[in-house]
Amino acid sequence: MRNQIQSYLLLTTLAAIWGGSFLFIKIALGSVTPITIAAGRIGLAALLLYMILRWKGLSLPAMGKHWIYIVAVAMLGNVLPFSLISFGEQHIDSSLAAVLMATIPLFTILIAHFMTSDEKMTAEKTLGVLIGFLGIVILIGPSTLLDLGKQTLAQLMVACGALCYSVTGILSRKLSKLPKLQCAAAILLVASAVIVPASVLLDQPWALKPDPSALISIGILGLLATAVAQLILLKVLDLRNASFLSLNNYLIPLFGVFWGVVFLFERPAPNTGIAFLVILLGVFVSQSGFMRFLRPAANA
Repeated sequence: MRNQIQSYLLLTTLAAIWGGSFLFIKIALGSVTPITIAAGRIGLAALLLYMILRWKGLSLPAMGKHWIYIVAVAMLGNVLPFSLISFGEQHIDSSLAAVLMATIPLFTILIAHFMTSDEKMTAEKTLGVLIGFLGIVILIGPSTLLDLGKQTLAQLMVACGALCYSVTGILSRKLSKLPKLQCAAAILLVASAVIVPASVLLDQPWALKPDPSALISIGILGLLATAVAQLILLKVLDLRNASFLSLNNYLIPLFGVFWGVVFLFERPAPNTGIAFLVILLGVFVSQSGFMRFLRPAANA
């Protein structure tokens, strides 16, 4: 019972932290460029996790085929989504970006069909994915999708970030046998080796004039939302399993909207709430919840 309570508290804390990352990205964008935000976040997190690793007397994973997946996860789980979400939030509210993260389970189902041998599409999964993507159309707006203005492209960028996270979730299974902390540190170090030079070449960060709120936000994103959150994630996995951790997919958008409304005074459009519910319905149906819900009634 104690472990159950602890795991739920940690899961909620993790969702609150990750949901808040959209808020801090939005604040940092006031005076810092997207790639530099991603570079600062990943660089700080990599440094902190590597220091913890050395303090514990541990080392990075030995060289081997698994490093292919470490590099892939570094790119698809950190470099690309952190950059895409930051670019997207230049033109959309942080709360809207958070809602788009609810699509991760739907993308995962779709991609798993092609990348795995034991998670093929079923009728329920197909229906759920179709319902979920209808929610995305409602969220972005059918007419807006055809227009492809800045807001639409920004939302599509954030959706691509969610897609990256989905692919990462599947690829991460190839790393399940590696020690988790060493693996996490290796992934962030590889990601920082890519994104920091990219920031130097493309943004010339020394020429930027970040205000204090941007610097604090990047610090929070790196140390809390990436490094500490990773440690909490590892603790949750020690107490429960990956299925339990996936509940975060439903909590993060809620916290993201809450923080945006409270601290940035954002006012989500009416279609945002409707779209979120439709996306969640799609996830529910795709995970066979729909048939389980109907069976008792059918048997009554």
